[in-house]
Amino acid sequence: MSAAIAHDYLNQRGGAERVVLELARIFPGAPVYTSLYRPDSTFPEFKQLDVRTSPLDRLPVDARFRALLPLYPASFRAVSPLHEDVVVSSSSGWAHGIRTGPSSIHLVYCHTPARWLYETDAYLPGGRRRALTAPLRAALGRWDRNAAHRADLYLANSEHVARRIRAAYGIDARLLHPPVRTDGLHPAKRGERLLVISRLLPYKRVDLVVDAATEAGLGLDVVGSGPSLEDLRSRAGPSVTFHGRVEEEALRELLLGCRALCFPGSEDFGIVPVEANAAGKPVIGFAEGGVLETQVEGRTATFFGEATPAAALDAIRRADELETSPEEIARNAARFSPEVFRSGLLAAIEEAKRLRSAG
Repeated sequence: MSAAIAHDYLNQRGGAERVVLELARIFPGAPVYTSLYRPDSTFPEFKQLDVRTSPLDRLPVDARFRALLPLYPASFRAVSPLHEDVVVSSSSGWAHGIRTGPSSIHLVYCHTPARWLYETDAYLPGGRRRALTAPLRAALGRWDRNAAHRADLYLANSEHVARRIRAAYGIDARLLHPPVRTDGLHPAKRGERLLVISRLLPYKRVDLVVDAATEAGLGLDVVGSGPSLEDLRSRAGPSVTFHGRVEEEALRELLLGCRALCFPGSEDFGIVPVEANAAGKPVIGFAEGGVLETQVEGRTATFFGEATPAAALDAIRRADELETSPEEIARNAARFSPEVFRSGLLAAIEEAKRLRSAG
């Protein structure tokens, strides 16, 4: 069975890129098609793969890649069609638009329907900006919905995303949680400092935890980079340390040594909370999104329902009172292993074949 993988863009280090690496392990030798690839901005393992880029890759952009929004449909059209037996698109907005040959099975592993189309208020703050981009978003919305309905089967990374897929496309997606590799992580006793691992973007709400830690004088380590970094630095007290982007070994050490992981944003799934569990650490999370599916309140996590530093501080206090052992917390992470993902993906391919035959 020949296979190909498609992904929106390879210039970040996040959960979606980890999924692509796992897909590459399931399909050794499969080419990875993407709009643009920046080896120094994503995981180094991609250098070992057959990454094939669109003409968009020639443009000198990296951090400002979102400004190319109107060009991404054309970039995937330029590398289409793919004729492998199975094509798996890892998509949060673009890769699902890749075209395949008539005999190919196309599965879309959806991290989220495009935020810039379906969560416009959060993604494009400011009424003037939304008004100026309305004609473009209308055209891209038509392209997006047409692309979604060309796939043989949709897979959602969480129930939260499955509901959004149903609302956006009218498609009932099959649930398949993403794989979480926990190599080098093991149950460890809780340390003294809180930890945040996140891209530093406004909607991630890292400011809530920075403000809470500053107010209470709590030790906090912040790992990640992004446009919100300078604002966060300006509001942080001396107990908060910013590490920027760190390598995998240093990240594991921070997870193993932390007091708890703070997860203040609303994510579609959220791999980092599962990794924290594998290290025996509880999660302090905002009560929305995929974290409600991966965590058990009062056992592996405490939640806060108001986006305020006071509510976050209350959840931190309750997390300190949890009596769950690191070993029991770590067992929760096993539900999201790469082996479970592989089995589910191969079963989904067989389902797509049956649906194709029946149709």
